Amino acid sequence: MAYTRAVYYWIMMTIDHFQKTKEILNIDYESYIIIQTVVSHFLNNVNKKEEADWKKMWELTNSKKAKDNYSKPKLIISSISLIAGLPKETVRRKLLELNKKKILILNRKKGIQLGEKFEKFHKKFSQYTTLKISEMLNKWEKIGTLEFILNVDNQQIPSAVKSVDKTLKSTMKDFREKLI
Repeated sequence: MAYTRAVYYWIMMTIDHFQKTKEILNIDYESYIIIQTVVSHFLNNVNKKEEADWKKMWELTNSKKAKDNYSKPKLIISSISLIAGLPKETVRRKLLELNKKKILILNRKKGIQLGEKFEKFHKKFSQYTTLKISEMLNKWEKIGTLEFILNVDNQQIPSAVKSVDKTLKSTMKDFREKLI
């Protein structure tokens, strides 16, 4: 397995993703992360009740009933700030801009939700990103990295795993403390 080639493919995909965020979505990366936090909240709640394919997912993002049903508990600015690691004021300011564009909705009673223009705004980018991930995974499969990644264990990358484990435990502890 050519690990350096696999890492190169990952880095190039990450750089491309960053560039396409600005090019296709025409927003800064912090705004993108805020949107992704709202999307993840919505999808997490969808996944608790059902599984949706590509077509159904986009239907749900446009459904007022689905937005209301799948936005509980409601998402608020401080939650996004905590999850994204961004200052509340930055999140608030960027949310106001995204609300003006109708990409997200700010609603005191229902929380932050996907806006009426979300699908038009995000679908092309989602398609592009899915294709780029597929392209990278196919490259990884050809050089043996996909199998390695799917079966990696602590003995194969001991120092990295210990570092990640320690960071995750610390992050989860901090996250729990902030919630209390």
